[in-house]
Amino acid sequence: MKKKEPKAARIADALDLPLDVMCDVPRTQMVGNSRLSIENFRGVLDYNENCVKINTASGIIKIDGDGLFIESITDEGIFIRGIIVRIEFV
Repeated sequence: MKKKEPKAARIADALDLPLDVMCDVPRTQMVGNSRLSIENFRGVLDYNENCVKINTASGIIKIDGDGLFIESITDEGIFIRGIIVRIEFV
């Protein structure tokens, strides 16, 4: 059975608007394997040099790696640096 798409997602699609603007879903951008930015996040759940867990409206984003550190947190997003091995949406 096909899962029903949320109303806001259908509206964003019909109006050709970005889903992250309409539905507060996280927007991630990765540069190589050493820089990651996440917009539309709600907070940091766990943080150490091997794992960072970020809370978002659509679930938890888990970043695994080596030498990870939070470079900055702003109103626009959170910026993580280090050797990123895996990004998982839990």
